[in-house]
Amino acid sequence: MTTSSLPGLDAVEREKKVRRFSRLTLLALPLLLFLALFFIWPIIGLLKQGFYSHGVLSVDNYRRLLDVPIYRIVLQNTFVIAAVVTVSCIVMSYPLAYLMASVKPALSKLLFFAVLLPFWSSALVRTSAWIALLQQNGPLNTLLVTTRLIDQPVAFLYNFTGVLIGMTHVLMPFVVLPLYSSFRSMDKSLIQAAQSLGADSIGIFIRVILPLTRPGVVAGAIIVFMNAVGYYITPSLMGGPAQRMIAELISHNISDELNWGIAAALAGVLLVTTLFALWLFNRLFGLDKLMSGPSGKGNQIVTARRTGGGRISALAGVLCAVFLLLPIVIVIPMSFGTGSFPTFPPAEYGIRWYRNFLGDPKWLAALWQSLKIGAMVTLVSMLLGATAALGVYKMRPGRRSWLETLYIIPMSVPAIITAVALYYLCGPLGLINNSVALIIGHTVLATPYVYITLRAALQAFDPSLELAALSLGASWPQMFRRIMLPALLPGLVGGAVFAFITSFDDVVMALFLTTLRNRTLPKLMYEGLSFDFDPTVISASCVLIAATALILLAHSLPGRQGEKNATTTR
Repeated sequence: MTTSSLPGLDAVEREKKVRRFSRLTLLALPLLLFLALFFIWPIIGLLKQGFYSHGVLSVDNYRRLLDVPIYRIVLQNTFVIAAVVTVSCIVMSYPLAYLMASVKPALSKLLFFAVLLPFWSSALVRTSAWIALLQQNGPLNTLLVTTRLIDQPVAFLYNFTGVLIGMTHVLMPFVVLPLYSSFRSMDKSLIQAAQSLGADSIGIFIRVILPLTRPGVVAGAIIVFMNAVGYYITPSLMGGPAQRMIAELISHNISDELNWGIAAALAGVLLVTTLFALWLFNRLFGLDKLMSGPSGKGNQIVTARRTGGGRISALAGVLCAVFLLLPIVIVIPMSFGTGSFPTFPPAEYGIRWYRNFLGDPKWLAALWQSLKIGAMVTLVSMLLGATAALGVYKMRPGRRSWLETLYIIPMSVPAIITAVALYYLCGPLGLINNSVALIIGHTVLATPYVYITLRAALQAFDPSLELAALSLGASWPQMFRRIMLPALLPGLVGGAVFAFITSFDDVVMALFLTTLRNRTLPKLMYEGLSFDFDPTVISASCVLIAATALILLAHSLPGRQGEKNATTTR
């Protein structure tokens, strides 16, 4: 072969690469079409109803939101509760994140597990645990009365206190995790320098820690507020009429009033608020931060000896960790009671309610339905999310941003909006009776998690390995099977876990997109908490907690092995 023939050969190879590059970007189309059909189009159809009154195009429905006192009060409640919950999460997350970043690695892992176990547990499970803990004859009131701190039981439930406790517990990990990453990336020499210059603990926090951790806390606060404004389960179960929020009012207007116009107008207000929060997050940090791991240096932020303020912060961090674990720890022995009402500690221990859970046909049918739907949703969302991640990975950077934003939006939009939109679309088609609508809805919710997980794994993948395999004569499918797939396997497993848990734990979609015959386990648990407190819900919650803990431990093993391999390679 002569040297003069090489330029022509290089041109042919470049043309092949460009052609292959273009074909692979088509993998992003299936998810795009799926979201266009089952997310964008249904929401547009729902929002249109908000601009019609008695068949005439108008803004009367939106005007009523401001003119009718009940709607105005609910809008005010929603934003006030969301703001207070956000502040509560920030205040409680600071000492816990500080403690996690300032203790020995073994204890840090234990604290991390204390955060992740509630984070991965179903919000319904945590809410049911808090209801059992805070009820009038519950463990907390019993302890306070026994120690004579109070004379009569305090009403912790069905008021603002119950909503604040429940929502803070559910949403607090969203602040703890980014804040922990900010603490870990902090240079400990700055704190040591401030101490050597005579700064006290308050001065160090205000002038050093607060500015350096501001990005993490702002990111977490935006995510918490974005979730809080559209929250449905905890306020409806732990709050009273004075704590009604937008999501509950949307459900009421559809299920009880059949007023689609007002429901659509409320959904429009909620959607605009959520999208604004998402836009603000993207403007400040970029949505790519959701697809990249923490970039901390891994430094401890304190010296071996804590100051007085450091000891107080560490103690507060321990109390915050106890707050996260308390309902889960308390509810386990309560589930082994034999009485007709859960108490702590139980007067007698037994497995009455576990036997009821495993022996009652309606509970087993609901469990089996959840498992079937979860498995199908996992398969479909893995296929859509993985192909979309590969397609976007092969795109040029300038074309990725808008597509990635579209793929991520479904996980940010409140589930009540997506559920009502799909109910509006699928109800007339008869897709609710056979669970097809629920599978579609769960796939809309789960696929963004799969996509984010796979995109993060692809960003960590070394492209030189792909180029080396292709230059040695391997076809792209061969390279993918032998090189890329093994490297992406932990991400695939993580995406599958996220997809299954997202489907299995969902309540809001199930409330609208199932019937009595095909209801899921979370829906049955919700009914057991809403209409009459069925102790079987406690045993079902403990089964889900145990399954979550096992999944979390199993999922952490590949990560630890990967860390060991990466350390060995370096």
